[in-house]
Amino acid sequence: MGNAVRRVVVGVDGSDGSLEALRRAAGEARRHLARLRPVLVHSSPEGDYTDLMWPPDPEMARELDDRARATLTDACERALGGLPGDLRCEPVVARGQVGPLLVAAACREGDLLVVGGGSHGAVHRFVMGSVSRYCLRHAPCPVLVVPPAAAGHDRRRARPELCLSSSAGKG
Repeated sequence: MGNAVRRVVVGVDGSDGSLEALRRAAGEARRHLARLRPVLVHSSPEGDYTDLMWPPDPEMARELDDRARATLTDACERALGGLPGDLRCEPVVARGQVGPLLVAAACREGDLLVVGGGSHGAVHRFVMGSVSRYCLRHAPCPVLVVPPAAAGHDRRRARPELCLSSSAGKG
């Protein structure tokens, strides 16, 4: 297995933590001359489990996808000033559970998965689970967890905690 990073996949949801992860992912893509693949995973307003039991009708599914694309475009604009012209960029919108779909999006040899860490409170993590922990446990590629920037902290000087994992097959 080669060590070259050919594609940087990053989970984006529009939160400050995900914008920081997107900035870091773009930097990693530039550093490795790799593709950038921002991925926004969404569900219907009722949530993932409702989607599984009662999927939205085609018209509602289209509307949800359009909203998700708009959120992803806005996130790229806020974090990077738009889709970077100096990178090959492959934005993706998917509907379902965040952790499994991010892991599935970063399934190729040469992928690096970047996720934000710690942007939700303890109650949210208890109820919904931690996406970054899920990715660290299940991703077949290295995972970089980027902590949220401290309020007023200069993002150019912020160093993410490196939580690299190549935990293929660990459960």
